[in-house]
Amino acid sequence: MPISQINNYLRGDFSDSEYVQKARALVPTLKKRSAAQWDCPKIFDETIADLQEAGFFQMLQPKRWHGGETTPIESFEVTSILAEADPSVAWVLGVVGIHHYHLAFFDPKAQEEVWGDNPKTLISSPYAPGKAKRVDGGYVLSGRWGFSSGSDHCSWTFLGGNIDGEENTGQAKQSGMAQYCFLLPRSDYEIIPNWDVHGLRATGSNDIVVKDAFIPEHRALRWESVLTNKAPGLKMNNGVLYKIPFFQIFSRATQAPSALGALKGLVQTFIDFNYQKVSRHGVHISANQAAVLAVSQALSHAEEMKTQVYKNYARVIAEVEGGPSISMDERRQFRFQSSQIPPRCAHLAGELFRLSGGHAIYKQYDFGRLYNDLIAIQSHQLNNYQHHANAWAGTLLGDEKIAQNYFA
Repeated sequence: MPISQINNYLRGDFSDSEYVQKARALVPTLKKRSAAQWDCPKIFDETIADLQEAGFFQMLQPKRWHGGETTPIESFEVTSILAEADPSVAWVLGVVGIHHYHLAFFDPKAQEEVWGDNPKTLISSPYAPGKAKRVDGGYVLSGRWGFSSGSDHCSWTFLGGNIDGEENTGQAKQSGMAQYCFLLPRSDYEIIPNWDVHGLRATGSNDIVVKDAFIPEHRALRWESVLTNKAPGLKMNNGVLYKIPFFQIFSRATQAPSALGALKGLVQTFIDFNYQKVSRHGVHISANQAAVLAVSQALSHAEEMKTQVYKNYARVIAEVEGGPSISMDERRQFRFQSSQIPPRCAHLAGELFRLSGGHAIYKQYDFGRLYNDLIAIQSHQLNNYQHHANAWAGTLLGDEKIAQNYFA
């Protein structure tokens, strides 16, 4: 990753990124579909096709599997741009796209099974721990998992699991994670369509049910190996992207960029709704100091938050390429800074919604959709900024026990 490219991105110049240019070109199409998409419990097939054609899902996928193996800054920017038009689309891209990054850590045989015939094959999740049994040659997994975003469009899934009778040890246990991430083909699980919600309505985050599915050893990845840079896939996927600490990328793939894009979309909705608007007393909207301040703060804070994320990314990339090392305190700081983004965006959006008046609640306008999406985005556990504050500033204040139970 050339330093000149990173510097351009830090200045907000993405003119050399084909992915970013394609994302901006797709925004008008997504806006046209957004009202109808809101009433559909999964992303339209034609939208998934557009994302596939642009190569967005493959941005963090290894080049050896025809992926982009690009910078996480580009991936973040693309997701954020698409969220301006439809946060649900951005959310599914972020969730499914990060799985292409995660699969690179698996045994090469597992990568071959997924990508060998079709490098654009998609993978869903979730990672919440279920229960598995160890058997000859692998594991048997059963259970029910919720919030499987985009699963209708995926041929495989990742599922978390702990092994019956085996203690979870090491950094994975300290972080409250499952022992293993299991990879299952679509034939081994059932999707239960139960996604009927108020926000992120089109993400199709249904439940997944598994009954006694056998998972061979090569499709089981121990989280400890990922956290300690000993994952089997790293022998063949050894580029800069896969040397960056895993959660410095994983934790910022979906929630933060989706929230920033949704906020910017709501600001534009506010501007379009109020532009040249005159009150019944003949006062132009620009004379409303509260409205002017709300727009200024939303755009300014959004730029500030995104710039901080990109600065942090630049630092972890530089470290991998031989630059100054980054302490665990700094990595915890990075996690805290990104976890704040969705709640801050939701707060800023709430003021814009309030100032828009009663007519903004009509479905013909995008206020309610974008605001509901932001409320949903901020509720994800990765946005528990108090937890990340405890891990960062708590250790600065002398609580070493917190540091032992947190991995950044």
